[in-house]
Amino acid sequence: MTIIEGSVFHVLEKFPERAGDIKRLYRRNQEFQTVCDDYRQCAEALHHWNQSHEKEAPIRRQEYAQLFQELMDEICLYLNESF
Repeated sequence: MTIIEGSVFHVLEKFPERAGDIKRLYRRNQEFQTVCDDYRQCAEALHHWNQSHEKEAPIRRQEYAQLFQELMDEICLYLNESF
């Protein structure tokens, strides 16, 4: 049985139709692993700021939403270039 790392699990949830490609790329490419880690951390931060009522929450939501989109775009690039 293969254990799915937490970071790649988040990516698999977003792109279930590319599960095989994601798992192969995650096993082979350290840079892709780092992007997956960043994606997970960003998703967690975005969730936090979406729930927050702190004064800086709107700015943080915007920053993390933009970063989240950039990371999704980067993941798509890896997937499209690798397979």
